[in-house]
Amino acid sequence: MNSKIIKTNQNYTYDILKNDLLFLNYEFPFFKINNIGKSTLGEKIAFIKLGEGNKKLFINSAHHANEWMTSLVTMMFIEKYLNLYKNKEMYKGYDIKELWNKVSVFFIPMVNPDGVNLCLKNKKIISQNLYKEIWQEYENKLENWKANIRGVDLNLNYPAGWEQAVKNKRKKGITKPGPRDYAGPNAVSEIETKNMIEFTQVFDFDMTISLHSQGKEIYWSYLNHKIEKAYDIGKKLEKVSGYVLTEPDYYSSFAGYKDWFIENFKKPAFTIEIGKGEDGLSLPLEKAEETYEEVEEILLKAIEECQYL
Repeated sequence: MNSKIIKTNQNYTYDILKNDLLFLNYEFPFFKINNIGKSTLGEKIAFIKLGEGNKKLFINSAHHANEWMTSLVTMMFIEKYLNLYKNKEMYKGYDIKELWNKVSVFFIPMVNPDGVNLCLKNKKIISQNLYKEIWQEYENKLENWKANIRGVDLNLNYPAGWEQAVKNKRKKGITKPGPRDYAGPNAVSEIETKNMIEFTQVFDFDMTISLHSQGKEIYWSYLNHKIEKAYDIGKKLEKVSGYVLTEPDYYSSFAGYKDWFIENFKKPAFTIEIGKGEDGLSLPLEKAEETYEEVEEILLKAIEECQYL
């Protein structure tokens, strides 16, 4: 992708994200930057809406800190979609103007800004020792940090089988805050989770996509909930991407955003594991362009399918 504003030459921190949103807004003043509330450390969790349609698709990224590549890829897509709309282009068979008029696409490019900043060794967090009692034990491996600044895995903090998630993780020895897999002292213990829930309740989306990394897989189900059209949409996303439509194993099946949305809204929701790298590690920056190319048509197809819900 030839990107004018979003660059792929440095790790994608929260500060870069904030600046990129401002630059995009200057270039494309027909959208607004809003926020759903603040993180634990008081950082604004930004969201934007592209499109004017009655149907509503929600795309969120970086629940997990070391999956900051999802934020970068999301921002690359946002710039591409804005350019396509501005130029009223057909693209890969998609009528962008028509999609813009039929579907409103909401993006939260970075759900977990504090965690991303910790993972990427933000100077303020490190120098001021913010929540150091949580992360100091892992100070030499912060690049693998997945949780928020309080050591809670945000995608295990939703009230959808939360108790079972805790049991599953305890069997793996996870009983306290740390870099990954701690579900919190209770469901919705984290301000980021609370903000996501309230935001979703306000807008009542028709479909959601949560971008994670890695594995080139698409998860579409939660337990035995039968969601109309979800599997068929999933197969279309699989077809355009080469990713595999599958179901999570029981150990990973609870307390995620997708799980909560399916259980409470009875509408299609997908977790998409982008790219291919080493388990537990961030995708390397040099894979940004390649990963974007894989994800681009997944998101375009999702927008197209959302108009029919």
